[in-house]
Amino acid sequence: MRSLKSWSGFRSVLCAVDFSALSQLALQYAEAVAGRGKAPLQVLYVNDPLLIAAAAAALHDWQLARRSAGELRRFIDDTVVAKMKQRPRLKSSVSMGNPSDEILKAVARSRADLIVLGTHGLTGADRLLMGSTTLSVLQRARVPVLAVPRATEGLTAPVSLSWPGPTVLAAVDLEPGATEEVKRAARIAEWFGSSLVLVHVVSEIATPAWLKADLSAHDRIRIAQAEQEMRALAALVQRRVKTDVRVVCGNAADEIAALACAEGTRLLLTGLRDRRGWFGAKRGSVSYHVLSHAVTPVLACPPGWWPR
Repeated sequence: MRSLKSWSGFRSVLCAVDFSALSQLALQYAEAVAGRGKAPLQVLYVNDPLLIAAAAAALHDWQLARRSAGELRRFIDDTVVAKMKQRPRLKSSVSMGNPSDEILKAVARSRADLIVLGTHGLTGADRLLMGSTTLSVLQRARVPVLAVPRATEGLTAPVSLSWPGPTVLAAVDLEPGATEEVKRAARIAEWFGSSLVLVHVVSEIATPAWLKADLSAHDRIRIAQAEQEMRALAALVQRRVKTDVRVVCGNAADEIAALACAEGTRLLLTGLRDRRGWFGAKRGSVSYHVLSHAVTPVLACPPGWWPR
């Protein structure tokens, strides 16, 4: 079993932006994390080579790619606070190519241990999928990804450097590996100076109306069993960080979003399964639902990653 000794936090942060309001917000979250850990922050913009070529041909201006570097610096100046801008460890870079490929290459070069980006998913009742860049990064990243959903884009107040505040919420699947996930969540919550709320959603079972009464009793039993397992997991980390448990029955995405609102949490934690399956056959998993339906930033940890 892994120990729960103190974690020094994220040592290097990379934030990918595209000049949108959502990526401006993502940069503020990246700034908050980097500032807490006194970590270097690299801001990356990736030019699409096809768009650059088309724009250059139409406007007869072949300096557009180079101008992106200046635009990126202005974007950073308009987004981060002065104290952060004065730090020599804030760097910006521009590359050209496939965004997800370039993001992962930059992570490898800079040895970043956190990626921050906006999800650019669909919104409203049709919010089912994440943007292709976010999806590709999540599938392939070997370090945690802080995904900022479009639902937060309308926020007008700047992100506080004390983010995420008093409480973080961690979605837990009661499957093999749950103990490691809870211990990892506890270390992250401790580093943020937050208490931890572990949440598990017992899925509803579709059934004809004449079985509803019997099923209700069955659901209560399932919830009670899940609560027992969750409290045993919470006991493992209670000495390290204040930990509470919530177990509800229903749709995972809806219930977790409702709990996040009720608890006033501004950060959700989730563990990814394998980098291929959980987006395909496992789209019904808690991880996928949390990420694709989130209304608050989600820190998604890849399989095998441990805060060292």
